[in-house]
Amino acid sequence: MAKEVKNFLINRLHDRQLKQYASKYLSGRLIDIGCGTKPYKDLLAPYITGHIGIDHEETLHDKSNIDRFGTAYDLPAEDEEFDSAICTAVLEHLEEPELALKECHRILKRGG
Repeated sequence: MAKEVKNFLINRLHDRQLKQYASKYLSGRLIDIGCGTKPYKDLLAPYITGHIGIDHEETLHDKSNIDRFGTAYDLPAEDEEFDSAICTAVLEHLEEPELALKECHRILKRGG
């Protein structure tokens, strides 16, 4: 029981922090790199106009939430297609995270 209460409180604090971040930094069309099950879709909805989830085809997650398949190194998106991006729990798993960040920069609009 104590563990469940602790997890509930941690998740609630995390969600509050994420909402503060989203209200300040996210807008317009959002790309969610490494989206998995899109756990933040409903939480971020009030701050954005669209949520496109990207994940690799070999993902172990339910693929029904994935809008496009690709990798963080080669995102299936046009130059400057998105206004905002999130990439949660992904960069620490990449061999070359700086290349993924360059690719993210490519698909973000100026100021994104």
